[in-house]
Amino acid sequence: MNKKAHEILIRTRRRLFGQNVGNNISTFQGNGIDFAELKEYTYGDDVRKINWKVTAREQKPYINVFNEERELNIVIVYMVSGSIYFGTVRQKQEVMAEMLALLGFAALKNSDRVTSIFYDEEVLEWFKPSKSPNIVYAALEYALNVDVLRRRTSLQKVADFLLRAIRERSIVLLLGDFYDIADLSLLGAKHEVYAVIVRDRFEENPAFAGEYDLIDPVSGQHHLLDLTPATLQRYREDLLRHDRALEGHFLKERIGFTKIYTDEDPFIKLREMLK
Repeated sequence: MNKKAHEILIRTRRRLFGQNVGNNISTFQGNGIDFAELKEYTYGDDVRKINWKVTAREQKPYINVFNEERELNIVIVYMVSGSIYFGTVRQKQEVMAEMLALLGFAALKNSDRVTSIFYDEEVLEWFKPSKSPNIVYAALEYALNVDVLRRRTSLQKVADFLLRAIRERSIVLLLGDFYDIADLSLLGAKHEVYAVIVRDRFEENPAFAGEYDLIDPVSGQHHLLDLTPATLQRYREDLLRHDRALEGHFLKERIGFTKIYTDEDPFIKLREMLK
């Protein structure tokens, strides 16, 4: 195991298995699949469990109550793209690897099965469901060492693949920088889905101008660009519109999401999302 992987393992295990229980990532809850009863909605209940047909009939909100599953299936999808080979503080690739370790150990701590899938436009590596820490070690090393340059992620292909491949209701966590948008409605209906958007602040708000020879990490092509303040402002506005559309889709389909920057502690943001 290389030095970087060893450092991440020490850091993540210390955060999750330390003595301060209050700082741990929340236990994965899941929605359950075994229906038990209906009950009237009370403050704090999960709005995703509202039964809209009964609510409309009774003119007050009711939620579905499920028997808890004894064991959850946690699927972590690491979306591989050349665009994650970037970072002014840490590379997005490394931050995503640390998140994979955090989520994997959180699942194991809860005695759940964890699966890790690496995907660009097809499956690159699939670590099958397991409760062994060895699967987290292996997935972490793969995440840090996989050559991401000249690879392109298709979020729609990821969603379509997961619909076919993951038959058991699962908690699906998608890790990537989400520079494309896809219809995740079917995936969100079948599984409990979370999207973790990993970005660098500089790529959202570039602060340079002039003529530059830039290399596209996805295609490998060189582009000679004259970056004027007006050009950069249009870029920021286009990205903002993209992200608003992306987050609007997540909200519509009740997909949990968070955005983590390369200068942030991923542990804190993941803990907030999973609460």
